[in-house]
Amino acid sequence: MKITARASVSDALARPLGSIGRRVRIGARWLALTALAVALTALGLIAFLRPSASDAMQIALMLALSGAISVALGQAALWLADAARVGGVWLRLLLPPAITIIVIAFNVLLVSWMMFIASEDARILLGFLLFGVALALMLSSSIASEMTRAITRIETGARRIAAGDYAYRIGEEASGGAEELARLARWFNTMARSVQRAFEQRQLAEDERRQVVAAVSHDLRTPLASIRAMIEAIDDGVVSDEATVRRYQHAIHSEIRRLSALMDDFFDLSRLESGAFTLRRERLALDDLLSDALEATQTQAERKGVRLVGQVEGALPLVAVDARQLSRALANLLQNALRYTSPGDAILVCAATTVDAAGACWAHIVVMDSGAGIAAADLPHIFERTYRGEVSRVRGQADQASGMTIGAGLGLTITRGIIEAHGGSITAASPLPDDLRARIAPLRASDAPYRGAALTFTLPALSAFPHN
Repeated sequence: MKITARASVSDALARPLGSIGRRVRIGARWLALTALAVALTALGLIAFLRPSASDAMQIALMLALSGAISVALGQAALWLADAARVGGVWLRLLLPPAITIIVIAFNVLLVSWMMFIASEDARILLGFLLFGVALALMLSSSIASEMTRAITRIETGARRIAAGDYAYRIGEEASGGAEELARLARWFNTMARSVQRAFEQRQLAEDERRQVVAAVSHDLRTPLASIRAMIEAIDDGVVSDEATVRRYQHAIHSEIRRLSALMDDFFDLSRLESGAFTLRRERLALDDLLSDALEATQTQAERKGVRLVGQVEGALPLVAVDARQLSRALANLLQNALRYTSPGDAILVCAATTVDAAGACWAHIVVMDSGAGIAAADLPHIFERTYRGEVSRVRGQADQASGMTIGAGLGLTITRGIIEAHGGSITAASPLPDDLRARIAPLRASDAPYRGAALTFTLPALSAFPHN
């Protein structure tokens, strides 16, 4: 409390001292400019009029007196504005023309007195001066009011943004015709758009966070509940025969492996999103990686009744990749295709070499299936973390034919991160284009209609890495 009180007293003392210092600086600047104006005017009058020495001295003195009184009038006007603290911006905008008018009127009266104008003429001159002063103040007040309204509109916009109305924008009419205020209004709208985007991104991030928390909670709860139930059954003696105990132990091990894989997925996703994901590149033949991935999935595909085929068009280029991570990406794509295909369907992996318009060489891999396909509403979102489309709304849903359990929906997100970390890109298409449909149709054993889906990714060939 004492510190606050001292700070308040210091602020209270600093305000008048700062105001006095500002007026002193303004007064000094005015005096310097007035002295320059007096000198130039005196020299000009002496050069043109060629007065006597006494008249020249009188002219110089009167100019100096006029300048000093004009500066004093300006200082008095500033002091009154600071002391009264009324009018705000309007009064501040009105002060310069008002001071100018007063200084001009004073100098006109001073000149008329020096010229010994008759009293009647002086009264007429005074009347016209008062009329001119009133007219000038009226016009200046109108301009100052317009500028004040423009500033008030900008202030209103700032208050609306502060209140959370991030969609509020200031119109061009808020500038009052002043280019500086127009620029201020444009920069204000730019700031408002940035704030709105930041707020929307924060909301999206918050929504994603809630979805991730919900996904993690559900995907952890299900295997943990299963493990706990089986352990309790063994501990309580509900299950006692050796064969059932071994079966429970095998199931517990499977659930633990699933939990471990889920934790690995979340860890890798966090590293991908934070930029901490590192690759151990090595010089590899891409066809070997494709063969290994197909072989690892072949048994599972046969058990489900799905035909799995790989096709390589011509010689594939060497690539500089992290074999472990790229194998994981291929496995994710194959598992995703296998998950949504039925017995009698087919999965085809095609690989080829392409050259873009710039002459760069790329490895082009397509993983396509003849399954149910991807809904049009889901297609733009399938690479988003924890996104679930119509086909996989139920978390933890098991594929009865393959025994594969659908996890947290991170596979395609991690796959995209791995491909992009290698300098490539990945896209999805559904239903299958005609050229791809013509290639997979002969491999199917079923006549049922299908939409199919194709996930295509590219990797830069080794020639794209000049240091290798």
